[in-house]
Amino acid sequence: MRLVAIYIEEHEYLFDKPQTINFGGKYIYSFKNEEGRLSVHRKLNGQFISGFFDLEYLESKLTLVSTIAGQNGAGKSSVMDVIRCTYVQHRYSMPHHKSLLLFEKDELNHPVIGNSDFSNVILKLNKTDKDFDDCNNLDLFSVPLPELHQSIYFSPHFDYKFNPNFDEVDSHDISFDKILEEDLEELPKMDTNSNGSNYSINQELLFKNSLRQNDFLNSTTVKKNKIFQDIFHLPEHSKPQLTFRGYQPVDSYHTPYTYRTALGLIKKRITDELGGWHEQRVFDKKSTLLNQVEINKFILKRKILNQLVNLLEKVMERQNHYLSEGVFDTETFNNEIKIIDKTDEFTMKSEKYLLSFLKLAKLGKSTKSVFAFDADIVEEFLTKIFNTIDKADSEDDITLNDTLFCSKEDVNEILTIQRKLINHVNHYYHRFNSKQSIISKRDKIQGFVNYMPFNTPLSSGENALLNLFSRLYAFLYHNFIDGKTLEVKNHYILLLDEGDLGFHPTWKKKYVNALCKTIPHFFNFLKEKPSFQIILTTHDPLTLSDLPNSNVVYIERSNYSEKSNILISGRKNRPIKTFGANVSDLIADSFFIEGSLMGDFAHKKIKDTIEWLNNADFEDRKKYKTIIKLIDEPILQRKLAEMYDDKMETKLEVQVIDKQIKYLELLKKKLKK
Repeated sequence: MRLVAIYIEEHEYLFDKPQTINFGGKYIYSFKNEEGRLSVHRKLNGQFISGFFDLEYLESKLTLVSTIAGQNGAGKSSVMDVIRCTYVQHRYSMPHHKSLLLFEKDELNHPVIGNSDFSNVILKLNKTDKDFDDCNNLDLFSVPLPELHQSIYFSPHFDYKFNPNFDEVDSHDISFDKILEEDLEELPKMDTNSNGSNYSINQELLFKNSLRQNDFLNSTTVKKNKIFQDIFHLPEHSKPQLTFRGYQPVDSYHTPYTYRTALGLIKKRITDELGGWHEQRVFDKKSTLLNQVEINKFILKRKILNQLVNLLEKVMERQNHYLSEGVFDTETFNNEIKIIDKTDEFTMKSEKYLLSFLKLAKLGKSTKSVFAFDADIVEEFLTKIFNTIDKADSEDDITLNDTLFCSKEDVNEILTIQRKLINHVNHYYHRFNSKQSIISKRDKIQGFVNYMPFNTPLSSGENALLNLFSRLYAFLYHNFIDGKTLEVKNHYILLLDEGDLGFHPTWKKKYVNALCKTIPHFFNFLKEKPSFQIILTTHDPLTLSDLPNSNVVYIERSNYSEKSNILISGRKNRPIKTFGANVSDLIADSFFIEGSLMGDFAHKKIKDTIEWLNNADFEDRKKYKTIIKLIDEPILQRKLAEMYDDKMETKLEVQVIDKQIKYLELLKKKLKK
């Protein structure tokens, strides 16, 4: 399955006449509106090769890669919006447009209408169409596209732009604007640090982004299939850190009534232990000087317990709306804590209180119909964290800001178990309150263990690269695997709006190849194995050189006072070279750059030099001689040096040639090696 063409007959501000967009399918399509009946014509695309972009041969197939090129403001993102609006719940706030989306399926000889604003559409066949024995016209009918397909939109930009067309509507938006909104959503509800200060916005965003990157780089998908890191070599983080903080305490309005006394005892026990320990900060009962490392360990463990209790209560307050539906054996719990209280004073009593509570607490309207909480997951989680804390052997390993420095292996294990725990908590309460299998994003709770790399911070380019892949991976994993919040579709249209922004040219050369080799594995770990295609926008000629010309959509806009125009195949001013083409030719032809292929500043300096050479003025000769020496285009430099020699009766051209000879000799030696 692949989206191969769009027909836009009307658009409120982008186009002033009908436009046809082809993405490089098996056929090139054209459209004609004849007396209210839209006819579709097609001819075979000689550049199409089935499976051309399928490099990994997985069940999830990459069916097509296309790009949209054009000047800033030409309408590249607006074309993506035409696709996106097909999948949103409403269209009333979109700029008015009238369009049709056309799909190809390999098993069908005729195209499929995915979305249409036209009531009557016909495919007009001709004698050269070998897919049909006769030349009868074929009526095309729309299919319920949103049920079968879905767009996923990514953009690395943050431009303070509120998009009323898709905010709170597009559930498959992973743009930077949307991710930022989601990352900050829980910040007001999170607890302060041990100094009583709120966590900063920058710190929160760094935590969340680092978690996504870590999950991606250490995922089974990446490691098992040896993808991405074989293409891009990124530095290792030598000593990462974990920060523990939870949610602010909540009022128990919706917590089951039968739980409240037990939870109150647990929280009091934690408070008493913290207070009692602070009183013993210098000496213990035997008047022995206490080790500060042991003090830090003890305090951090109890803070983690307190944060975990707050998190559990937060979920109950958010999801449980029936005060009397908690089933709890109070008598057994009281007997168990009496036994616990008989142990040594500084034993981890609060931990045992909590585990006892979780093993006895159940949700249900009666003892005959209850859901039991899996306390073993909490025990596994606490055991792993506490064992890691116990490994700390210096004060630097545990800070006063509730931060633990540990090994990369311990970090990955803790984050994996936390994900398992949070997923269980979300589904536990959701299962009780809803018969639906899909969890609303608003009902999900986040964890309280935050990760941040240490010692080797990533560069802006490295972050840009990782964000593209990690955000898509996180979106698919958390919505379809870790917690089911969305239904898997048969086919996805991945819209990458300048996804290569911030990449060095070395990485831009790898961009399309990396997409083809990496992203199929993301979709392939889904149970349903959907197909997908990629439509990207770019300003980079290296990206165009990886795509057949029929897969490139060119949008031209002469100036902001005029409307945009799609350059269709066969039009004189449409560039005809892309795949494997020379980069200079691509810059000149494909991005509608007027004038020279150098920067305007250098162009003006050279132009001034030529004007000076053409005049009889002998002043400033040292300045213009230096400018000529600066020029690195050899033919242009030699010509200007020749003009300079004629004017000044010098031998500048000889000096220029000697310099070029030295460069060629060095290049020759390099090639021989």
